Amino acid sequence: MILLPLLTAFGLGSVITVLIQAAVAQLAQKSGRSFEERKAAYVGLLEAYQRAAVEGTDAAAKEFAYWQMRCDLVAPEDVRVGIARIVETNDDPGGRAVAHESLKLALRANLGIAGKGRGAAN
Repeated sequence: MILLPLLTAFGLGSVITVLIQAAVAQLAQKSGRSFEERKAAYVGLLEAYQRAAVEGTDAAAKEFAYWQMRCDLVAPEDVRVGIARIVETNDDPGGRAVAHESLKLALRANLGIAGKGRGAAN
């Protein structure tokens, strides 16, 4: 019976507004957290990829594999496929260039970054 006086005092519309605002805030927080997790995984992957390309050591390859696994946890399928193509084209320079472009497009789309390829202003 305590609910009825509250609804009367604050008005049903106000209560509904507060509930909707709380739901929207929670959704925004979840979306922001998801974006930050994906961004951190992608930055880690790209840094490990660069290190593996420059150093070519077993440790660098293992670090790349770690970040690949981490991306597998947070990335959608098109990003995971792009990463797999990078790995598959290790000995194919032509295929690697295509894989780079594919991965860049997938990462941009997943992070919601506008752009039309190289040199595009964001």
